[in-house]
Amino acid sequence: MDVKEEPNESITTLSIKVTTLFQDQNIEIKPEQIVAIHRIPTKKGQIRPVLIKLRNNDDKSTVMRKRKEMKQSGHRLVDDVTALNTGLMSRLQLHKDIESTCFFNGSVFAKTKREDRIKFDLYDNIDTVIKEYSAKRK
Repeated sequence: MDVKEEPNESITTLSIKVTTLFQDQNIEIKPEQIVAIHRIPTKKGQIRPVLIKLRNNDDKSTVMRKRKEMKQSGHRLVDDVTALNTGLMSRLQLHKDIESTCFFNGSVFAKTKREDRIKFDLYDNIDTVIKEYSAKRK
């Protein structure tokens, strides 16, 4: 999440600032629900993004559902996707039967050209998973 950085910023002030931004978008997250919060390095001259870990997954889902509204107010939210899952999403995008991919709730999903939404694991054979999913639907 990109939040303007203040000089002498502390974890407490950052938590309060982030929860206030959430409240502005009608997201009820209290500072106690934040397990960890800190800034991560970036290129010089850019705002250092804020990494937030929430107490439970339901809170995270609530926040991520408001991604569009947060982006419109100038704050971008993204999931912390591992390199392996990013690689899986890249492989899926290159497959002839896949229209789009997304990362949700710690899992990678793909939408096929036949409008099926299928969950994929890291080492799945893409063709096999699509065939097995189609066979189950019949």
